[in-house]
Amino acid sequence: MDEITPIPLIQTPGLLPVRASVSKKTKQFIFVIIGLMLVQTSLCQDIEKLDLKKPFQFHGNINLQFEYYKASGIPARKRDFSWLLNGNPVLTVLGVDIPFSFVLSNFENKFYQPFNQFGISPHYKWATLHLGYRNITYSHYTLAGHRMLGAGFELKPKKFRIGFMYGQLRRSTSIDSSMNANPLYVRPAPTYKRMGIAGKLGYGTQKNYIDLIYFKGWDKESSLSSKLNDSIQPAENTTIGITSKVTFHKKISWVTDAGLSAYTLNKMDGKDTTGISKAWPHSIMQLFAGDKLSTHYYFAGETRMGYQEKTWGAQLMYKRIDPGYQSMGAYFFQNDIQEISLANNFKLDSGRLNINTSIGFQKDNLEKQKTATSKRFIGSANINYIPSQRFGISFNYSNYGITNNPLQTSPGNELFKQVNNSFMLMPFFTWVNDKTIKNLNIVGSYQSLSTPKSYLGTVPDLNTYSLTTTYNHTWIQQGMNANAALNYIHSTTAAGDIGSYGGTLGGMVPLAKRKVIFNASGSYLENTFKGNSNGYTINASAGFTVPIGTQHNFQLLGNYMTNQSKNTTIVQNFDELSVQFIYGLNF
Repeated sequence: MDEITPIPLIQTPGLLPVRASVSKKTKQFIFVIIGLMLVQTSLCQDIEKLDLKKPFQFHGNINLQFEYYKASGIPARKRDFSWLLNGNPVLTVLGVDIPFSFVLSNFENKFYQPFNQFGISPHYKWATLHLGYRNITYSHYTLAGHRMLGAGFELKPKKFRIGFMYGQLRRSTSIDSSMNANPLYVRPAPTYKRMGIAGKLGYGTQKNYIDLIYFKGWDKESSLSSKLNDSIQPAENTTIGITSKVTFHKKISWVTDAGLSAYTLNKMDGKDTTGISKAWPHSIMQLFAGDKLSTHYYFAGETRMGYQEKTWGAQLMYKRIDPGYQSMGAYFFQNDIQEISLANNFKLDSGRLNINTSIGFQKDNLEKQKTATSKRFIGSANINYIPSQRFGISFNYSNYGITNNPLQTSPGNELFKQVNNSFMLMPFFTWVNDKTIKNLNIVGSYQSLSTPKSYLGTVPDLNTYSLTTTYNHTWIQQGMNANAALNYIHSTTAAGDIGSYGGTLGGMVPLAKRKVIFNASGSYLENTFKGNSNGYTINASAGFTVPIGTQHNFQLLGNYMTNQSKNTTIVQNFDELSVQFIYGLNF
């Protein structure tokens, strides 16, 4: 199945901002997008179902945000002043929805590429058109959610599943003179402009289907100055994949997702004539990709067999990802891993008790390229019991053990071993009547990382205990809310024991006949280090929300944090202030 993920706005602390503006090309792009939207609409109409009473409708939301930020004692995590404009309008033309999303801001990411993004995916019946910035997923091991600036479509007539996408995966970047002049700037490595094309052909339904996927990505060597060509090599990649699902007797399902990748580190290399034997994917992938000197071939895949009844079910899964597996259509893979696991689920006591368990084994060094092989035990359990509307309890447990065994050429039988345990217990209570809603949540957790034995030297155990109790009280008729929380956390680290304890008070009150909503909260934490007091942390926030009708919403928010430490080797003394003004429009 295709998965379209809307692109969120991300503001990462510590990145170096650069000025950005709405250029003439951006404005032209907007007009082109609108024009394509109207053209696509005119081509996809069902005349018998036209809504002539309201041929054009426009709805959605737009948000405008301004923020002031100031910090002392620590490096600034944001710029002093920033603005942000984002929206998700939807144009409906003769009954056809044409969604549109955009983000504009005056900050950029650390690769000095604009963070201004536009994208739409208008659809009609079984046809969908993708334009602008889109995140498309065809399978986990081919095109897997990589952001692409381009165009594509999806067609699902009856049981056919057809997809196509072409566009830019990455812009070219290079070091400019301002970076060389400022020694504090982080100098990113130069990169080529990267393009990609993908196609999918499948047949079936949600319960039974098979999809074949093709993806190709390549760097444009002409996109980078010839002076920088020697510092980085243009790469190319071809991946093919297959996804399928087969359902037997409505209870048994078999799901498969696999991919083969041919990744060439330098596309300018000549054909490989060495005759050296390569991995088995080579025999298949040489039909789709050029066999060059720097081309590597990989396999990745997983298959799951499951059985599901009304009250219980089980699933057996096998996964293998070759060392070094990569695709230009995905951002990251956990490679060099083989896993076998068994999962179970139970629904007991008329659905009041739910139990989910999983147990399995992982290992790496699949090609015997490392001097040691790590084996990992994975296990987890999740239990939820809700006997009534007033009370429930949840329990989570996970255990991850790692054993590192050397090859026969290494001395010793066991090189390294670790065990990671995690427990969480959460009882919760709810009281509801015509006037009030009251909630009490208690969360207790324990995490440990222990090293029973190690030939590499003693590694200290890491243990963390935490307990949080939260009470929330809502007065329904008055529209008021109050909450309180108590917090305790204690961690054992190599530097010494670190802990904190304290509480939080907050609430929300409507003012001026509910025309203004005021909310505030404040927290105080007493910090400790090696059993002694180590200062405190105060966090306070307040805000006003002014809704006007059902369309307009104004917010003014402020947040202040201060930390005072006696021992600054652990945490520095700092103050941080931010003030935000937000305007929201729903139409």
